[in-house]
Amino acid sequence: MSTGVRGELLAAEKLVEHGWSVALPVDAPTFDIICVKGKLNRRIQVKTTEGLKNYEGRSPHYQFQLGRGLHSKFRYSKGEFDFFVCVALDTPRFWVFPFDDLSTLTMKIYDATDRYAKYEDAWQLLER
Repeated sequence: MSTGVRGELLAAEKLVEHGWSVALPVDAPTFDIICVKGKLNRRIQVKTTEGLKNYEGRSPHYQFQLGRGLHSKFRYSKGEFDFFVCVALDTPRFWVFPFDDLSTLTMKIYDATDRYAKYEDAWQLLER
């Protein structure tokens, strides 16, 4: 099973734990999960990393590629989906980001900083 599919399944499991009904579309070009809770509908793009990157001379961090494409990365457009859910498989850990809160193609999350701490396990953001 690919890294991406593993992340999607873990994210779907977490969504179900938080009371969402979940569908994994077979042929959606820009989102991986559709979730429904009451009258709320959310489209989610899942990005997954296997674990901490620990390069010599740098602080350990989780790195996520937020663009589309295998070799050349392109930004997604507003309206293609509502949230990114970033999944670290080694722990596992989850970060929930509204689409508008991220503008980079590569995101690095360092435990040594609090920059993205408010997004970790922030499933409640999906209900806004």
